[in-house]
Amino acid sequence: VNVLPSKYWCSFSIGDGQSSPHFMRYSGLTGAAINAMLINNYLGSSIRLENILSRKRVFQMSHETNWSNDEVVKRGTGYNYGVDGFLRPGAAYDNVIEYLYYKMLEMDVARYEENYEDDTLSAIFMLSWQRKFGSMFVPRGMETNDSHTRGLEAILLPKILKTVSNEMMDREELKEDENEPFMTLFQQYASDGPEAVLGEKAMFEGDGTLFSTTKDEWDHDVRRLFEKSQASAETQDIVMEYMDRAYRVCEILNRSFVLARDEHIDGKRFAGSESENEPKSTDSFFSDFPVEAQSFASGLELSSIFGAISLSATQGSVTGGSVVVSVAIAITFAILNIPTSFGTMTNVSRYVNRQEEFRADFSRTKLLGMERTLFKVLSSSKRKEIDDASNPLLKRVRVAYEAVVSGAKYYDTSSDEVQASYSKTDFTDLKSLEAFMEEITSNFIPKRYQKEAYLKDKLVTLFAACIELAEVLENDERTGDEETYIEDEATYKAFRRMPKFTERLENSLQTGPIVYGFIRKNKKLSQWAIFAPLRLYFFLMGNFLLKGFSLRCGGLFNPISTEIKVMRGVVTALNRSLGQTLKKEAYDLKELFHATMESSIGMSLFFVGMWVFIFSFFIIANGIASAVQNTSTTCAGALGISGRNSFQQYQCFVVEGGAIVSALAGLIALSFFVRQFRHQRKVVAAINYLPSPPPSVRKIGSLAYFQSLISIWQCIATCTSLASIVIGFVLRFDFADFENNVTFGLAIGAVGAFGISIFLQLIANLGMLYNVEPSAGIDVCSAFWGTLTKKHRLFSLGRSEKSVMSPALEDRESWEYVAREFLSEVRFDTVLGADRFNAVMQAIQSGDTSSWRGNKIFAKEE
Repeated sequence: VNVLPSKYWCSFSIGDGQSSPHFMRYSGLTGAAINAMLINNYLGSSIRLENILSRKRVFQMSHETNWSNDEVVKRGTGYNYGVDGFLRPGAAYDNVIEYLYYKMLEMDVARYEENYEDDTLSAIFMLSWQRKFGSMFVPRGMETNDSHTRGLEAILLPKILKTVSNEMMDREELKEDENEPFMTLFQQYASDGPEAVLGEKAMFEGDGTLFSTTKDEWDHDVRRLFEKSQASAETQDIVMEYMDRAYRVCEILNRSFVLARDEHIDGKRFAGSESENEPKSTDSFFSDFPVEAQSFASGLELSSIFGAISLSATQGSVTGGSVVVSVAIAITFAILNIPTSFGTMTNVSRYVNRQEEFRADFSRTKLLGMERTLFKVLSSSKRKEIDDASNPLLKRVRVAYEAVVSGAKYYDTSSDEVQASYSKTDFTDLKSLEAFMEEITSNFIPKRYQKEAYLKDKLVTLFAACIELAEVLENDERTGDEETYIEDEATYKAFRRMPKFTERLENSLQTGPIVYGFIRKNKKLSQWAIFAPLRLYFFLMGNFLLKGFSLRCGGLFNPISTEIKVMRGVVTALNRSLGQTLKKEAYDLKELFHATMESSIGMSLFFVGMWVFIFSFFIIANGIASAVQNTSTTCAGALGISGRNSFQQYQCFVVEGGAIVSALAGLIALSFFVRQFRHQRKVVAAINYLPSPPPSVRKIGSLAYFQSLISIWQCIATCTSLASIVIGFVLRFDFADFENNVTFGLAIGAVGAFGISIFLQLIANLGMLYNVEPSAGIDVCSAFWGTLTKKHRLFSLGRSEKSVMSPALEDRESWEYVAREFLSEVRFDTVLGADRFNAVMQAIQSGDTSSWRGNKIFAKEE
């Protein structure tokens, strides 16, 4: 941007005039950035003038600059505390301190105190900038670490004093000979510290935050320097002018630190992305037949009914012997079955992909944590039987260390100091480990890598891994080689099983790319849809019939679902025996088991939908050919295979193949409706058990009862279509003597039953569900308050007091587990729509127990 040079004025464009959006989130973002730069150029010229024509004008420009800077921050991608990267500050501390000092000078020149008497600092450094400085100086996890705070003070204080000293050396009055003693002492004080000049360091009681005692210490020390150098009153006034700016620099850094600490405690140090701030949606709910899977049953039911009508219509006698009419009916409903079956295929594919994404994420993020937890609950003597290579805590430290080294290479900086410190650390010795941790918090994070903001996050991860290891070593030192626990042997076996379990799980994952929005590529041969029924049958046999046999054979014949079920059983039993310390791990395995089974079931549904889709075209072709030849379809046993011509054999293949796949669709739909009915009755029973549920919860209970009646009608419709298909099969092969129009009548009856269920569903959705109050989510929490809080206490067990994670985020994670477990027991998703169910789920995740009870007496008891 070319601006005519002038000491008195500048020109700049407003808004998007000088902006180009390109990679920016908003074009206004670049506009604000350019405006800020132009105004800064003007201010830079103005501040250097001996006579400023209009201080009010300077203040206006300064205020506009700060507003523009704030807008740049807020219209970027938020505050970016380690989740995403745009606009997160990373600079050498010398440059940062110099910038802050000159902002304080700008405050003096623009006379902010005349316009903002109450809080001038907040006027020039708005809240978003305080968060920005907090993200640079205090990475997430270091907010309450005293060692890091002391290390940060140790490096920042001399830099502030050095900046002040350099500025004072340019002041003409302080260059006079009479001020040389003070300037010499002050320079030595800034570089060597108070002990070198005054012989002692003044100690004041602080609150543990950054620079909490600095002003008192500097006031004390500067007065001592004045006395020692016999500085004049005029010199003291000039020096305090500079020191006042230094105090304000410390104050803004203190405010940034306090804001970071408070937001850490409250769990608000998120990125600006709303995905990080919002509660988990229904996509995080993994259970038996959850949410969107319930729509598959209706699609399969409809496919079965359409198939029954098409197949029964192929027998011309049902339409009075008119081949044309029967063919027209068969083709019409076969055409309707094409989008129905294809919709089932696409919906099921997306559902399976979501299950597989969860399984892959579980493998990446939770397996090592589960292994570490099993290791930690072992007794000290049993842990010593495990070599270092198999120690999951040491493994976590190694992984975190390697991430630091690779991160340093990525950010083009050296990691030699970290490598040297790591190599000399004995990670089996507590004191050596604590020394390494101290080096991370007092040197590497605040000093060595002050400019690499994102490398600090990796160092915090390494520090967190060391904390977990140190807790175990500390416990071993305290307890010694005590006798093993009763649960030791079972825990040890489960721990030793983890590597093989991990390998089996990773080999079963589907991680290929997804094309066309629903088809996953690069599957193994055994994961193809054509083998899905065999795979599901193998899983079911392993889960229910071969479990004992497989265990006796060392798990040789176990499918992955059975491996997960066995591991889940072991961890659940250990959880009960060890006082609920493995509750999260046990529930994670339960969700993994459901995701694995639902993925397999989903692929079987895809298989059935695919063949319904294919046979719909075959039925259309058969209908057209039958109309041309004016003949109905028959597979009568009297003809025999040898007695049929090629067209009759094709007809038999089409109708019997269509009958088989339609029957499969109906059977699967029926099993789904039975499961749905069972879950709906659980909701009715749970609400009936409540002594005095709120009105909205009573309405949900009535709705659940009504929905269970709808499920019965859906079962009737499905059973009727199955009866039509079976009787048609019997008729075509002359296995029994029925009237030919029975099959068509049953198919039409299935349509009628389906229509009744749709009508009742409209009443449920547009009437009963619509009348459920918007506060239903909170009301459900109020009704089941005792159950929810009990689960929360159990899921909160085992928290580490030394954890770098925010207490609020740990609590939020516990409530997420509570929501998923409770809703997997009381299946509101089978009664409420996805939106209303999501409201209940998010209300539980909020953990707002005071609003649930609505009673101050109870709130105090919490």
